[in-house]
Amino acid sequence: MQSPPPPYNQAVSMGHTTLMSNLSDAKQWGKSRPVVNTGMNYTPPSSPSDVPTAVSTLLGLTKQLQEMLRHWSMGQASESQVSDAYILVGMQFNATVNAFARYHVDMSDLFYIPTELRNTLELCLGEDPCQRTLDRYMPAVRAILYALLQGLQSKQIPYRKAVDSSRPHSSGSSTYARSPVDDHNLREFRRSG
Repeated sequence: MQSPPPPYNQAVSMGHTTLMSNLSDAKQWGKSRPVVNTGMNYTPPSSPSDVPTAVSTLLGLTKQLQEMLRHWSMGQASESQVSDAYILVGMQFNATVNAFARYHVDMSDLFYIPTELRNTLELCLGEDPCQRTLDRYMPAVRAILYALLQGLQSKQIPYRKAVDSSRPHSSGSSTYARSPVDDHNLREFRRSG
């Protein structure tokens, strides 16, 4: 089984101990499903080449991470739970990269995302959990996740071309189903702050 790409490994191996409480879970990913006590639902995509499912799951996990940070700021979630949420985002990011790679869509321009997200979370979790801390760091977290969303949206055209070129053409129109990353998702993300 393939290991995560180097940027994710670096994001994990250079992490703060708070964010690394479940590093063994992250390393075991690919061998078995991660067992994480966060109350979040996560099931790796059944097919690693299922790009829409991988992207949709990744977007859902980023929303759960933001929600976990909100709970942490109110004292309703632990640092470990935020860490678990981050690790799930990182693992799903890797699954998404692998899904796109099966269609030869390069994702290397987004490899910085897990590291940047981890660094911001470390700074946030290094402070007392309160609304003021959340107000200070949530804009940076959201900016990173928005960059991820825009990056994923930019991969739609090469992905559609790859899908279309791998299918026999019976007409001039694309047979690709609508992507989970579209303008509606971008508008919704902007509003959900």
